[in-house]
Amino acid sequence: MWIAVAVLAAIAVGGVVWWLRRDPAGGDMDDGFGIDPAWEWASRLTPGAETAFLEGLRAYHDAGNALDLAGERGVLTAYDPPRLISLRVLADGFTALGDAAMHDPHGTVAAMMARFAAAERPGVLHLRAEWPAGEVADGMDLAAFAAAVREIVCPPDAAGVHPWPGGDGVGALQVRVLADRAEPQEETSSHVNGKPVAAAAGLATAAIDDHVAETGGRANTMMLDLARILDLYLEAREKQPDAAAGALLRGVVTGVIAAGGPGLTWVRPPTAEERWTVAEATGSSELR
Repeated sequence: MWIAVAVLAAIAVGGVVWWLRRDPAGGDMDDGFGIDPAWEWASRLTPGAETAFLEGLRAYHDAGNALDLAGERGVLTAYDPPRLISLRVLADGFTALGDAAMHDPHGTVAAMMARFAAAERPGVLHLRAEWPAGEVADGMDLAAFAAAVREIVCPPDAAGVHPWPGGDGVGALQVRVLADRAEPQEETSSHVNGKPVAAAAGLATAAIDDHVAETGGRANTMMLDLARILDLYLEAREKQPDAAAGALLRGVVTGVIAAGGPGLTWVRPPTAEERWTVAEATGSSELR
């Protein structure tokens, strides 16, 4: 009997040692589930919660629910159903559950993912699962339509906005947005998933890479649903059959951004300076 107890105790101690000796960022960094402490959302997790949180995400992914963790831009991409989720929202939700989340990170993450799949909320953007092949509007296929939207939101000569590559694959445009001040700004209420908030002020002039270095990577990410922009574009086209495609699309895109959605959300509530940055890039007076 005492031998059995000793063996069980040794196994338990070995398990604890294995857990504590794991990489503090959540294990193998090569599997895509790692954390850089400089990321704003990561700073909201304690070291212990960080390990448990990433373990929960990894278990959810390994169970057949494909995830892509883009820590630098603070976005988690899920594919079934397709949606973009703010890692800040996820981290805050995990932290708020306290010991329950720490004791059952797998179940906690699975429950949060199910809740975010059921309904949108600020920081959670639902995307269209299927797109028609070929032309979607005015001679444009999905790739051309996405490129046209990206050109409006992130023109080549604009300061403070930078499109992330790869987002079009799930029917979304992700945009890194940077204000001109190096110090973190107080968050202000804004339009998030269609909820109205304060107007913008300020001016964005910093280059993307320099500003990321100065602020420790604390930029914000704006997420746009291309499917809902397309739907609005087609509605506008019916009302204005003779309008030029570029002008018509610009009006739709800037309208969605000014209204704050639906079809748009941010990784975290945007500051006035961040909203002004987007206004400058798109040339929209509605956002100023």
